[in-house]
Amino acid sequence: EAYRDRLAVARDLTEESLEARRAEVQQLLDRLRDREASIRARTARRYRQSLRILRGNPSASEWKQVERDLALVEETGCAYHVCHVSTKESVELIRQAKAKGLDVTCETTPHYLVFNDTMLQEDGRFKMNPPIRSEADRQALLAGIQDGTVDMVATDHAPHTAEEKAGGLEKSLNGIVGLETAFPVLYTQLVRPGILTLAQLVDLMHTNPAKRFGLGGGLEVGAPADLTVFDLDACYTIRPEDFLSQGKSSPFTGQTVYGKCLLTLSGGTIAWQAKGGDQG
Repeated sequence: EAYRDRLAVARDLTEESLEARRAEVQQLLDRLRDREASIRARTARRYRQSLRILRGNPSASEWKQVERDLALVEETGCAYHVCHVSTKESVELIRQAKAKGLDVTCETTPHYLVFNDTMLQEDGRFKMNPPIRSEADRQALLAGIQDGTVDMVATDHAPHTAEEKAGGLEKSLNGIVGLETAFPVLYTQLVRPGILTLAQLVDLMHTNPAKRFGLGGGLEVGAPADLTVFDLDACYTIRPEDFLSQGKSSPFTGQTVYGKCLLTLSGGTIAWQAKGGDQG
């Protein structure tokens, strides 16, 4: 009888052990299934992102064109200007071209100097051509400004209707508005932190474009007044509903900036003047 009792106890322990082992195995299987599902989801997400990049504008779609054009500049001796540069490769190619003495200038835009692709939102106001690129590209653009490779900053102002920008990053039309935000954004993001001086920003947005393209004159007595007046201490929040432009799609929406436009003169005539609490 004592022997039978011992057998029963042993059998019970074996069953408990097996049950515990089954539970452990089941937990392991559940973790493996969860991990597999996570890997599948991550892989699918990366695949979709890669497709979006391939359907869009990878860096090579810009700098390969610049590389080809610069070879033609070297062969023909013509003047050449590159619009809205966004990649580090383009910056380096233009730097090398200038070192050879080629007649080359280029521009970039505020959004390429302020944003990188980790800041993108699934919103049409972040859809433009070229697209916002990596932090390495952004830093290369800033370095290019500092050493004179990048001559100018333009806005690439491209108004669209709300419907045209309602398709997110994938289906919205390319282009954002920028005329009313360019100076305050760059003054706030680059000048106030000490990355650029105010004089550098004025050169990038006014002096250098005027020289390159023969636009307007300088601030001289008797010359037609073509200028804009900003209050550099005035702080406000960017709100598209305050824009004069019919286009309202801006990646800078909600940003707090310094540099409020008070007055614009064209040919000595007031083209626009702030009234009361207008943003400008």
